[in-house]
Amino acid sequence: MNNKNKNEIIRKKILLVMLVIAISLLHYGIDRSHLHYHPYYSEFYYLPIVLAGLWFGLRGALTVSAAITVCYLPYVFRHWQGGSPYDFDKLVSVGLYNGLAVLVGILRNREMAASERLLQARHLASVGRSLAAVAHDMKTPLVVIGGLTRRVWEKMAADDPAREKLALVIREATRMEEMTKDMLDFSRPLNLHRTYADINKTVRDSLALVADAAKKKKVRIVPELCEGLPNIYFDAMRMVQVIVNLILNAVQASPAGGTVTVRTDRVGENVIVEVIDRGCGIREDQRGRIFDPFFTTKKEGTGLGLPIVRKIVDAHGWTMEILNNRDQGVVSRIMLTVDEEGLPAEPSEEQPPDSREEAGPTHS
Repeated sequence: MNNKNKNEIIRKKILLVMLVIAISLLHYGIDRSHLHYHPYYSEFYYLPIVLAGLWFGLRGALTVSAAITVCYLPYVFRHWQGGSPYDFDKLVSVGLYNGLAVLVGILRNREMAASERLLQARHLASVGRSLAAVAHDMKTPLVVIGGLTRRVWEKMAADDPAREKLALVIREATRMEEMTKDMLDFSRPLNLHRTYADINKTVRDSLALVADAAKKKKVRIVPELCEGLPNIYFDAMRMVQVIVNLILNAVQASPAGGTVTVRTDRVGENVIVEVIDRGCGIREDQRGRIFDPFFTTKKEGTGLGLPIVRKIVDAHGWTMEILNNRDQGVVSRIMLTVDEEGLPAEPSEEQPPDSREEAGPTHS
């Protein structure tokens, strides 16, 4: 926030304070012979409440309404007339002040949240177009570099001192190819191929794909799958991509000998999928950026893993949260909606593999 915005906020706060004080002085300056002016003065309190709601949302509106209540109630009791309709009218006014603050604040917060989502969507669309252009230009040269380097490396003698250097070139070219793939995945529109499927089977398929990575890191993966869950209408291949990425993130964040829990459960009318680790967690100053493209805390990450995961989840119309684990680490939770036609999953015969290209993990 720059100095200009800070000064503007300070001016708005000073104006609200002055309005509340000025209106309160009008009330307390009235003698008993002019109490008939009170109903007009009490209406003035609505102005700072509305302004606070429009400028600062729910918190600002409630703060001003609370200040007005504190300023106004002594006046009410000072001119109390034994519970007359006049007294009742003043108490109702206090309730209306706070009710208006809640209403205006909530509406303003919703409007600001919608504007933020729209701005983020436009930003992501712009980033996606840029990524697509860059990725397409990078893809062919990287494939050529990697392919030719591998052919030269294979023909070199095992004791050739340049062999290790070429191996480094191959590794870096492979990493750049994976980054290019992530960029293309992020920039392309998603075409979901949904079918009714068992989410537990999808989780088991994902666990098989990450078993080697977990074994290499010496991290144990513990599945806690709730049986009898209804079939869900989703793209199984894309969901594998989501779960694999979340598990890999959890494995990479866990210390050697740690445990990653993958859980499914029924919560009301929905099904949740959780990936729980006990790693170092996410710092508060980083929490708001974890879904930003290219933001990563890992040396070899591309910063596109979680944005792609979020994109797939949003395309299904689901919700996703990254929460702090009560003990230590992070809980990645996806809330899946259950279609009315979903039936309890039953063991099914092995189906032929999907003809589409397998959606592999990305590196966040």
